[in-house]
Amino acid sequence: MSSGFKKIFNGMGGSNDPRYRTASPRSMLLGCATSGGKTIFMMLMSYAGYMANEGYGVLVMLTGIIMTVKTIFDGVCDPVVAAVFDRMKVGKLGKVRKFLLIGYGVTILSAILMFNILANRFTGSVGVLMFCLHFALYIIGYTVLSIGTTTIPAILTNDPKQRPFMNFAATCYQFSAPIILNTLMAFLILPRHDNQYNAACLGEACYLYSAIALVFMILSMIGIAPVDNEEVLGELMSMGGKSKVGFKDMWNMMKVNKPLRCYIVTGASDKLATKMATDSIVNVMLTGILIANYQAVTVINSFGKIIALVFAFLGGVFIAKHGVKKATTTWSWVNIGISVALFALCMVLGPWGMRKIGAVGFPMILYIALSMGKDAAAMVLNTAEGMMRADIVDYELDRSGNFMPGMVGACYTFIEKLISSLGSTFTTFAVGMIGYVTVMPQMGDKTTLPLFYLTMALVYGMPVLGWMCNIVAMRFYELDKERMVEIQGSIAEKKKKLKHGRKA
Repeated sequence: MSSGFKKIFNGMGGSNDPRYRTASPRSMLLGCATSGGKTIFMMLMSYAGYMANEGYGVLVMLTGIIMTVKTIFDGVCDPVVAAVFDRMKVGKLGKVRKFLLIGYGVTILSAILMFNILANRFTGSVGVLMFCLHFALYIIGYTVLSIGTTTIPAILTNDPKQRPFMNFAATCYQFSAPIILNTLMAFLILPRHDNQYNAACLGEACYLYSAIALVFMILSMIGIAPVDNEEVLGELMSMGGKSKVGFKDMWNMMKVNKPLRCYIVTGASDKLATKMATDSIVNVMLTGILIANYQAVTVINSFGKIIALVFAFLGGVFIAKHGVKKATTTWSWVNIGISVALFALCMVLGPWGMRKIGAVGFPMILYIALSMGKDAAAMVLNTAEGMMRADIVDYELDRSGNFMPGMVGACYTFIEKLISSLGSTFTTFAVGMIGYVTVMPQMGDKTTLPLFYLTMALVYGMPVLGWMCNIVAMRFYELDKERMVEIQGSIAEKKKKLKHGRKA
């Protein structure tokens, strides 16, 4: 293990190869912080269904329909915002920092309006309308934030030794944010509101979540400042492709770029796995009703994620050695195996025996061990996914001469949001089918067989299907480690010719 740590940390310094664009360790550690901020807003909006019901009087099943309809608007926003990003000139504040400022500003404004200022002021059809308007504003801000965030890895470095570490750093932010916020929610906010996800509870959480997200934004802006300028971005934007890219280029990229299509399948299926298993409604059913000890499970999950961060270093070494293709396939199988084991444990305990997980004993110990392994395996996949996106940006730059991190991100985030929204819709309809029509599940509700089997299907069954999609998609993915070395060499040669042409 010590040699693994040594390899991953040695990768921070880069390859010292002129073919690659290297970044300082400080830039990588700080620049990826916005991944945590983006995760915070995703977590906050996972409670949107509760707020719709509690603060605006929207019925549970209608909330699911709203989550799906908003995807249509979301789908329009993604390519539009991506086109704006890729066509935008690099100014004194750069490009990425502008997007982060706008994205965070609009997203925080929409969240405070939805969860605080206008909550409990409207009901009926007016309540539905106001909730939809708040959600629309959130979508605009979150889309801008997402496009800015997804471009950072591709801009910071293309060094194969650095990218595993950089994406590991981004994964650490993505995993640490839930640990911090779930702990604060479980032990600070919920107890003050009788352990109920009511409007007052979520309003208080909104202010806390927004403040922490703001810290992540500031850190990220400091980290990317050295590359978010004309010297770095200007060179990448003048590699012989179009000076202005549009929707036709995005469509052509989708048709021609096969690795992009494989990446979309892989990333979207992973996000579906995460969304279905960690949705706030599902979390309440698993920890607050079946295990019936939300606070204890929060500690267990937080402990597991902290330990998983340590073991994820080995995953970074695996990716650096074997590439993202093999890493994605291998660790998808690992995730499937551990999920099957967790499912078997729950089935053996049964609906009313799962409470043993919340008490000290063998079931708790086994649950902790399996959860820790699952978190570590999921973290490796998340790290590989971020590295895969950056590789595809470079592949497209070499193929067409177009540096389109925004468009690549838009293609991915559109499908990701579509899948996530469908996951939310499916979840709300499913809980409605087992009796939750006018109210959401709450901690302390009665355990039933339908609730037990639905929770098992959502927490373990759906993610397994998502990981199977990963395995299939990687059979058609060509960007293995050797192919990426060829691509980076080709890009370096084109840059050299471009510089010589300018001098001549």
